Amino acid sequence: MIDQDIFKKIDFHGAKGFVFIGEKILVYRRDENTKSSPLMIDLPGGGKEGDENPFETFTREVKEEF
Repeated sequence: MIDQDIFKKIDFHGAKGFVFIGEKILVYRRDENTKSSPLMIDLPGGGKEGDENPFETFTREVKEEF
């Protein structure tokens, strides 16, 4: 279990990370209409909403993207 109190001290705008499925890592290809790095392979993640901590941001983004 992650001690989420550590995240209260971090000033951040978003979060990205690794999602392991067995020995594999989940990635995706950005679509061609994305302004930043279209068609590039990327890790899940994105910008925070409200007062989320990095763990909450990452968890929400993974659920939204996949």
